[in-house]
Amino acid sequence: MAIRSSFSRIERVLNFIHTHLDQPLSLEDIAEHSQCSRWQLQRIFQQQTGLNVAQYVRELKLSIAADKVLSGQSRMLDIAYELGFNSEVSFSRSFKQLFGVSPREYQRRGIRVGLRNPIAIRPEFTANKKIDTTFLQTHIEHRQAFTVYGLSSPIKGVLSDAPDFSSIVPDTWLRLFDIIDGVLPLAGNMLGVVDTLSLKTEQQSIRYWAGLELDAEQRQSLQTLLTEEKLCSLTIPSQEYAVVAYSGTVNEFSQLVEWLICDWLPESGFVSLDGYELESYGKITSTITDLKHMEYWLPIKAK
Repeated sequence: MAIRSSFSRIERVLNFIHTHLDQPLSLEDIAEHSQCSRWQLQRIFQQQTGLNVAQYVRELKLSIAADKVLSGQSRMLDIAYELGFNSEVSFSRSFKQLFGVSPREYQRRGIRVGLRNPIAIRPEFTANKKIDTTFLQTHIEHRQAFTVYGLSSPIKGVLSDAPDFSSIVPDTWLRLFDIIDGVLPLAGNMLGVVDTLSLKTEQQSIRYWAGLELDAEQRQSLQTLLTEEKLCSLTIPSQEYAVVAYSGTVNEFSQLVEWLICDWLPESGFVSLDGYELESYGKITSTITDLKHMEYWLPIKAK
């Protein structure tokens, strides 16, 4: 009962925050609404979401501000006041702390980077699902074009009638690890790339890449393998993404993908695009079976 009680309370807190982002919204205000002390609020919120309350509110406000900054339809001072900042100076200072640039520089660049979205409450898929994070938060990122090096295989994804990704994906990585075994260790990142542009409707299949993202020096280590066509390269174009992090086992990662596409996306104000979905697995190792922390990047655009 205690777990369900704290769960319900955080649901109410989140709803209160999300519907009052145009107000100053102090920690005292949120605690009073939740009918608990500030310390109790912080403790329960941190336990259930992994986030600090004040930081969460500030990042949401600044993300809304960033969207308004990009639209160019409001003065910086008006945006600051609208979202509860006391002055343009305090707004600009907070904005730079989160995004690394001033509001005017962010506007000049003209791309969405680092935007946080409200936490969504994950529905229970089935009784035996094991994703251990009830509250999931996406953020919006723009990524410049880059190249991965690896292998690809046809797969049937999570929304097909007979998905086979759970067997094809690890097999593709095993093939890649066998090929690069002689040049390990490599410094870089492991990326799974789902090429939805390659969709074959009648077969419900797409291509999955087990790829390595490397700097110029590290790429030299793979040159012979590329020349012998044992490995291939794929260039991912510049794109805006919805990004959600995940902690758990690789076998349950597909639940996160399904949640983002089926539950978060319809209510998000964005639409997905055909392109290259990214699964970030972190630093290069010799296996993906023991991974605990991953990210899923979904190509999107605003409605």
